[in-house]
Amino acid sequence: MGTDALFRRRVRKLILAKYRSMDRFYLETGFSKGHLSEILRGKGSPSVNTLVKLAKALDAGLCDFFIFPERSERDRAIALLRTAPPDVVRRILRELEQRKP
Repeated sequence: MGTDALFRRRVRKLILAKYRSMDRFYLETGFSKGHLSEILRGKGSPSVNTLVKLAKALDAGLCDFFIFPERSERDRAIALLRTAPPDVVRRILRELEQRKP
């Protein structure tokens, strides 16, 4: 699967994780249903401005759109860290810093 398809799937997953339905997302954020639908179907490309607005609506970072947990262990770990409690993140950081060469 190409990066473009992974991106579209990731955006849809992030939207549904926060809003439970696409209609609820459109209703609560004011995003244009037609424009986002084109992006999610691969018929259009989002501008940087659209990505920034989308990230803000999802309480996400731009990088979250390009983390594909199904592609690699590293991406899976990053995705898990993005939602982990702060104490878990601190513990993992300490362990990783101890392993630095």
